[in-house]
Amino acid sequence: MWLLLLFVGMLSFMLVAGVAMAAVGIAFAIGHALPWLLIVAGAWLLVRAMRGGGNDRESETGHAARACPRSSTGTAARQPDRTGPASRAAKARARRELPIDVQVKVDQIRRKADVLLGYADRFPPFSQDLHIVRQTTAEYLPRTVNAYLAIVSDGDPVISARGTTALDELRAQLGLLDSKLDEVAQNLERQDVDRLLANRRFLEERFRTPEAEEHADRPRQETDAA
Repeated sequence: MWLLLLFVGMLSFMLVAGVAMAAVGIAFAIGHALPWLLIVAGAWLLVRAMRGGGNDRESETGHAARACPRSSTGTAARQPDRTGPASRAAKARARRELPIDVQVKVDQIRRKADVLLGYADRFPPFSQDLHIVRQTTAEYLPRTVNAYLAIVSDGDPVISARGTTALDELRAQLGLLDSKLDEVAQNLERQDVDRLLANRRFLEERFRTPEAEEHADRPRQETDAA
């Protein structure tokens, strides 16, 4: 009986020791082969990714071909024109241009305003004329031109019972702006002349000698005596 138990115990010990040694051997073998396994796995993933990219491009090409059907001649099928009135109006505004004489007048007004703004320091404080010059460049002139360009009708439509066309009205409004700038320039020149004359009176009063005062009073006395 004791011999049987001893034999079974030795057999169990040998079995456990064999399993442990086999596990150690397998782990040692895997440790040496692990880098090669990783290299093989990386190469497999790279090849799979390259094939997948090619399939994706082919799929995208197929979708694009289905999304853009072609006619029997090989050209892309034309879609029907669904442009509405708003789109046609935008095209009409894009086609409308200013005549040459109007463009010249617009440039002339802009140059006059720029020249007057160069003399801004010569205007009196809170000058209404200077305000008009600034607004002409910033608002009045662009708004006038844009109002004409926004007209949707083709050609030069008549806008009044007197037969005035849109282009005639534009020329008239540009003439008003041009005339106002000329008036501002004349006012500025008149103010310069007034300042020059005022300076002369100041100098005469400041440097007048007694002899000059006596000479100036003599004609006045002769006039009173007569």
